[in-house]
Amino acid sequence: MSCGPNVNRMRPYGHILIALCILLAFSPQTHAQGEEAAVYTVTINYVVQNVGQHVALDSRATIVLFDNLSGWADQEVIDEEITVDGNPMSPQISSTEDNRWAVISLGDLDPGESVTISVVQVLKVNSVELSVDPEMVGSTFPSEVIAYTTPVEGLYESDSSEIQNLAQELTGTLTNPYYKARRIFEWLLENMEYEPQTTEHSALWGYHARKGDCTEFSNLFVALARAAGIPAKSVSGYGYLALYTTEAGADIQTLGHAWAIFYLPNYGWVPADAVWPQHVGSFGEVDYAHIAGATTGGDDVVNEHGQIVWHSPRYIEKRWNYYVGEPTELGGQVSGSIIPQVLVSIDLQTSPVIENDTLTLTATIKNLGQNSVSNLTAGLETDTSYFEIMTPPRQKSFLASGDEWQTSFEVRLKENAYSSRHVFTSSVSYESSYSGGSGTFLAKGKVSVQTPAKPAEPSGIYDFTSLILFVVLVFALAAVGVALARR
Repeated sequence: MSCGPNVNRMRPYGHILIALCILLAFSPQTHAQGEEAAVYTVTINYVVQNVGQHVALDSRATIVLFDNLSGWADQEVIDEEITVDGNPMSPQISSTEDNRWAVISLGDLDPGESVTISVVQVLKVNSVELSVDPEMVGSTFPSEVIAYTTPVEGLYESDSSEIQNLAQELTGTLTNPYYKARRIFEWLLENMEYEPQTTEHSALWGYHARKGDCTEFSNLFVALARAAGIPAKSVSGYGYLALYTTEAGADIQTLGHAWAIFYLPNYGWVPADAVWPQHVGSFGEVDYAHIAGATTGGDDVVNEHGQIVWHSPRYIEKRWNYYVGEPTELGGQVSGSIIPQVLVSIDLQTSPVIENDTLTLTATIKNLGQNSVSNLTAGLETDTSYFEIMTPPRQKSFLASGDEWQTSFEVRLKENAYSSRHVFTSSVSYESSYSGGSGTFLAKGKVSVQTPAKPAEPSGIYDFTSLILFVVLVFALAAVGVALARR
């Protein structure tokens, strides 16, 4: 809509339309919305080698594939190609309640012989923010999810007296499953320290250590939820962080991530990630950096050696036959990468000082995807009962891969905005013509701000006193001047 109509042609309403245009230009706006999503190309290479002394007959590999998901996650497989030594194939694919599996026939492998299975999947991952009304949550769980309230030795020790006692302490006075899960989540934020681990540990280990990474946090959440009677499972997948990105993409080995889902009657499965973002977490929501690989209730996760082995993309199970008396062994390795095709990030920062009741926020918008984006519109959102947004949405026509755009917004604080914490959200809508995921996208960045106390203003008494002193000083100086002139 143009804000410059021909006033002469539009009387008597021209002035009204101009006023409306001006009002719209300088009032908080919601710009063109799109899907809050990203598109990734995930490549995983499985090398299978006969490391024994005899022929491996009828060799086959079972792997986990990314799947289409909805509800607690929003994920779509746009494209998929599976090859063996570069030759396309259509494996036997089956789905269980939680995951999608492919069984790939490799034939007979001679000693020392190897084959490479390559799986390339293009995924569109949307952010999920579930609107849960705690008062609408039921109290009775369907029979099919009750199995996810039981303990799993070496993983979810929900029958441990220590975990049972903590669950009772946190949730014993509560009856609503939503509030129970929320209290467990908050306890993790308050009492667990994030520290990367080189080995996967169980819930009980995390409870004793009071530290861990995403595995220990999610395992302890699941165990405490189960001890409180709430069905819960783990999600094993990937968290895309630009920190690990190179020109060739991000090494999949560095991006492994885990979080949890729990069940609420009348709503279904709900996500909870107590480490992303760090010290804040995500409860009832996950962003488009969460790439879900597989979910598990804990069955077959702990192997015969007591090790935790997640059934997720990168997991491979090898089977083969051998002649009687001539056993052999299959080994191998797994590698891969995640390349963002469409991905825009926003880093929102605030100015250190507030001047004249005005706060400045700066948004750094970076195109992390391999493809350029266009028609960008960036805006700011906050609670308008505390702030007045002075800057209209900003626009940029084009942003190439790897480039960034920095823009700023000013907000005026109202009286009630001081001495409290507030959240500001910057969002940018943009268009992508990438063939695997064209359309309008939306990216968001948030920052939490603690405003200081409002500076004290001079009182009316102080102003009046100052005026009197000024007048007295003027008369005194005049009297001195007259006295000097008489000499």
